[in-house]
Amino acid sequence: MKFEIDTERLVLKVLNKQSADKVLEFYLRNRNIFERYEPVIGDDFYTIPHQRKVLEFEYQSIMKLSMLRYWIFEKGNPNQIIGTVSFRNIVKPIYESCTVGYKMDRDFVNMGYCSEALSATIPAIANELGIHRFEALILPDNEPSIHMIQKLGFKYEGILRDKIIIRGERLDHCMYAYLADN
Repeated sequence: MKFEIDTERLVLKVLNKQSADKVLEFYLRNRNIFERYEPVIGDDFYTIPHQRKVLEFEYQSIMKLSMLRYWIFEKGNPNQIIGTVSFRNIVKPIYESCTVGYKMDRDFVNMGYCSEALSATIPAIANELGIHRFEALILPDNEPSIHMIQKLGFKYEGILRDKIIIRGERLDHCMYAYLADN
């Protein structure tokens, strides 16, 4: 599996725990936005030690091929994370599926960067890991995310009721899926 992928405008990298400061800066800069859509796990989420632990756990999971996360950087600016795309719950054989996640820095939305990153990583994951089905879970009111994922060819499959706890409340999520051979 490639630990770095270049696109026309971006560099996508797997990071290790030495990059915890950059990751924390990314989360702090976007805290108000991200907390509307994702759970915050642990009281110490916004600390360097926590981000080191998460990066180390993710790195070990990447080595086991159970997940993969790329951090997004603009070419020419290797010091500021502008987003991330992740592939979790990688299940093989039989299912050959994973869950896709993504988020962008507030100053870099609507620039096509997330679409560019997913357009580069989905085929790589399909080819290198043999993943056939890519699933995205999106809050029903997150219209920008729904629009982007549909542009990439994901199809709506239905509502998953009470799927994820966010801000202390169990919320429904829309299920979208992309099949690699379509």
